[in-house]
Amino acid sequence: MLYKDIIQILNLDKKKDAKSAKILSKISCEMQKQISDLKYAKERIVGKNIIIFGAGPSLIPDLERLMKLKNFDLFIKICADGATKALIEQKIIPDFVVGDLDGDIGAIKKANEKGAILLIHAHGDNIEAIKTYTSKFKNLILTTQTNLKLKNLHNFGGFTDGDRSVFFALKFKPKVVILAGMDFGNKIGEYSKKISCERAKFKLKKLKIGKKLVEEKCIQSKVKVYDFTKNGNLKIKKIYVRRN
Repeated sequence: MLYKDIIQILNLDKKKDAKSAKILSKISCEMQKQISDLKYAKERIVGKNIIIFGAGPSLIPDLERLMKLKNFDLFIKICADGATKALIEQKIIPDFVVGDLDGDIGAIKKANEKGAILLIHAHGDNIEAIKTYTSKFKNLILTTQTNLKLKNLHNFGGFTDGDRSVFFALKFKPKVVILAGMDFGNKIGEYSKKISCERAKFKLKKLKIGKKLVEEKCIQSKVKVYDFTKNGNLKIKKIYVRRN
C-alpha cells in the first residue's frame, strides 16, 4: 500500500504533511548536534534479535511474559511512543522509540535521556508538538511519509507508529524480529493516546492500514518476523516463547 493510497482512503491533507515535514527539517538544521547518524542505528540492529512493542491491548501481558525470559535483556527493544510508558514503568529502557510525540512525553524524555534513540515523525496533525518538543530531545532520527527530499528527514516506510517501527527495524537487516502489543484489532490499548469516540473510529481505520502494511512488509522481507501478541491477528507466523 502506497502513501497516495492511504491519503485517499483516510482523506488526509497532503499539504499539511508536507508543511510538517518542512518545519521539522528546518528545526533540525538548528540542532544538528542532536541528530543521530544512521550508522549508529544500523550498528544496534544489524544481525540482532529485536522485540518491537506496539501500544495495543496485549502490551502488558506480552511484556510480562517476555520479561520472564532469561535472555530478555539481550534483545534490542524498539517501541511505539505510546508503549514507552509501559516499559519505563517496568524500568526497561528501549533502544529506540518510534512515534509522533503523542505518547507520554515524560516517559519518552526519560527513555531518551537514558540513551534511547528517538524517531520523530512529521505529519499534518502534530505540527505544534514538533515545534514544542523536538528541540528538547537528543539522539534523533527524523522521519516523514512524504516523498520530499529534505535535510535530516528519512522515509523508511509505514504509517502508524507500530508499523513504522517494523519498517525501520527491517531496513537494517536484523536476525529475528518479534512483535508484541501489536493487536491491530477493534480495541485501542490503554497506553495509546486518549481520544474522542469520533477520533477512535478514525484510529481503528488507521490500525487496519497498519496491519496490512506490516503483513505486506513481512511477506516481502527475508528477515524472520514472528507475532508474539497475545490477541494478535496478523497473518504472519505466531511464536510462543517458553520460559527458560
